[in-house]
Amino acid sequence: MKFSLIGILLLILAMNSNVSGQERPVSIGLKIGYPQVVGLNLEYVTPLMSKRLAADIDFSYLPLSSNSATVTYSNFGFFADYYFFKEGRGFYGGFGYSRMGLDVTKNVTFTSDGTTQKGAANIGINSLNLKVGGKYGKLFFFRWELGWSLAMNNPVFEVTAVKNGVTQNESFNSPIKGGGPIANIGFGFAF
Repeated sequence: MKFSLIGILLLILAMNSNVSGQERPVSIGLKIGYPQVVGLNLEYVTPLMSKRLAADIDFSYLPLSSNSATVTYSNFGFFADYYFFKEGRGFYGGFGYSRMGLDVTKNVTFTSDGTTQKGAANIGINSLNLKVGGKYGKLFFFRWELGWSLAMNNPVFEVTAVKNGVTQNESFNSPIKGGGPIANIGFGFAF
């Protein structure tokens, strides 16, 4: 949470600077892939480093359900991107932090009487990310990203259900590990 607040504050400070940035420094778009799945992307190309340093924020929120569980997936990422050849366009590299969240409601069967009760668990997976990508276009743009994510914690769910003072715990591994490849495509508008 601290990293998110620091990132947002840095983005606001960069946007309020008195030094003018490029012609269309703000872009908003949609990203599809992993770990984003599908979500929003906001980028601001700062006037720093010859108008090539950008602050990039990703956000997604997806509620999913099956017969045995309800899962809500969320992803928030903050990146510093550096455009190698042009101001806010072309080939870039980025480094950042992301937090993947899973909230699960699952049926737990009590061994004492065989009844079923809903149990809840949540987990947050913090990751450091390194990526390369390309952004092409001016008003309307297309982008791609490839990289690697390194999870900073080991995700294990502990589902707890309580019924009539009896507590039942059930542990299971997260279907999403947090670390691994990054692969996104996106599109949007710059203004």
